[in-house]
Amino acid sequence: MKECPECHALYEDVVSFCTKDGTRLQPVETKPEMPPQPLRQDAPKPPAKKNHNIWKTVLIVLGVVAVVLFAVFNHLRNAATYLRTEPALVTAPKAGGDCIIDIDYDGYMWSINHKPDWVKVDEMEKNFTLTVTPNKTGRPREGSITVQSGKLLAQVVIRQNGVATSIQASEKQFHFDKDGGEGSVRIITDGDDWQATGPDWLGIRKSGSDQLSIRCPDNDGDYRTGSVVVTEDNVRYTIDVIQSGYCNACHGNGEVDCIMCGGLGGSYYGLIYSQCFGCGGHGKVRCSYCGGSGYRE
Repeated sequence: MKECPECHALYEDVVSFCTKDGTRLQPVETKPEMPPQPLRQDAPKPPAKKNHNIWKTVLIVLGVVAVVLFAVFNHLRNAATYLRTEPALVTAPKAGGDCIIDIDYDGYMWSINHKPDWVKVDEMEKNFTLTVTPNKTGRPREGSITVQSGKLLAQVVIRQNGVATSIQASEKQFHFDKDGGEGSVRIITDGDDWQATGPDWLGIRKSGSDQLSIRCPDNDGDYRTGSVVVTEDNVRYTIDVIQSGYCNACHGNGEVDCIMCGGLGGSYYGLIYSQCFGCGGHGKVRCSYCGGSGYRE
């Protein structure tokens, strides 16, 4: 390439003078390109940028947040000026049970820091449910639950009986016909280990913690009665059971021996025979238990 020194126009090498102003063209000097230099394997790498200042800032911020949170938590935990529980005394039966304990305080937080191992607790916002498990020791026991809010403490005393003190049933009597049947009765007690016994002709089965099933078979014999006795510790309850059948006085005949003549129909006074006026000389009278039907309902 050639260049005009006056107007700096560029021309091919075959042209000698500028076509604009006639000035002799001069060759254009070009700098030889340097070949790329290979990167040395042992050349030191540029140092990484240090981020110590960033981590230092992060740690400072986290520390400040932790201090603030601790201060807030400590304030909430110790804000209460009074603390009470209602009720403060719970008396539980041998079978145990549930009770709701209300927390009366002017703070923000409370917790339970002690309870007996035979008591379960379900905490809520302003109260907790206390569940006393059945007492299998055979003797009364006592314990306490400690509620804490900050430096304040309140206690709930728990006393539990070791024996049953009452037992009842939803039915006092069962009356079955001669074909038998089955009945169910609910046992109401403050214990948890009651037992039931009865005569051999009755089938007795305990179902669950408070249900008793009584099964009576067919009766081809006399009218009969029996008792189912429910007991636990020193208390008991009796359920009467009656089943229809033949009169157990006349055994289905409807008549019994006259008690005035002993069934003879009369008596002798020396050689004189006197007819019994009680039975009219028959020796039998109508059974007073069944009314002469020979059957008792």
